[in-house]
Amino acid sequence: MGLSIPAYAKLNLTLEVLGKRPDGYHELRSLMCSLALHDTLRLEPAAAIEVRCSLPELVGPGNLAHRAALLLRAATNYSGGATINIEKRIPVAAGLGGGSSDAAATLIGLNRLWDTGLPGEALQDLAAQLGSDVPFCLAGGTALASGRGEILRPLPPLPPAIILLVRPPIQVSTASVYAALTPDGYGDGAASERLATLAYATPPVDWPLVNALQPVTLRAYPLVGEVLELLRELGAAPVLMCGSGPTCFGFFDTAEEAERGARAARDRGWEAWVTGPIDWQP
Repeated sequence: MGLSIPAYAKLNLTLEVLGKRPDGYHELRSLMCSLALHDTLRLEPAAAIEVRCSLPELVGPGNLAHRAALLLRAATNYSGGATINIEKRIPVAAGLGGGSSDAAATLIGLNRLWDTGLPGEALQDLAAQLGSDVPFCLAGGTALASGRGEILRPLPPLPPAIILLVRPPIQVSTASVYAALTPDGYGDGAASERLATLAYATPPVDWPLVNALQPVTLRAYPLVGEVLELLRELGAAPVLMCGSGPTCFGFFDTAEEAERGARAARDRGWEAWVTGPIDWQP
């Protein structure tokens, strides 16, 4: 028998870059949370590994879920395969970790489906080989991430909140954004540490959100700045860009206000989703 598993989007409430590492990656400090917005994976036993997706253009050897399945099979010497059906809801290349979340869900789901019995620590080792966001997507919930994203300090769940995500119709190259980041954009991680305390004692409007990549993306893609400005005009506070963009988010007091904001964004031809933090662990 097969099984279904959700793959939750992730949100960087802070994204601080501390500097360049010897291995070529950047040292990060980021407070991250899972969002209720999610893809759904349906896993079925099969002789070989095959990925199917509601967005056919995502199918291929570069698909992170496919790579995760191959990695888990190699690590466990499992002889069979699986058909992995992905129903996409998380927007693609949007700074929300959709591909990373699908990879994490694949590791969790196939570990159960194949009864390979890898403990959480071993799955985290595999996740770190797939990408910087996969370890958090595997763990879920709320956490303070450091290293290149693979070192996680679990935090209590965030209080309920209403978040509007807005994505303009452009593609942003994460690699080019990081390449354009200069040392004057580096931080010390203090904002992330402050938020780890303040988020449980103050309303979102007072949270010290920060994204070191936002100024770089805004210079290259001015439309992202228009999205942030619309969110402010609609009454969202605070507002910030997701990851390297182009999606931006804002907090609203009520679902009705957020839904009105979503309609205003869609009237401009932008995609929009109303969601919120979710306390989820595998």
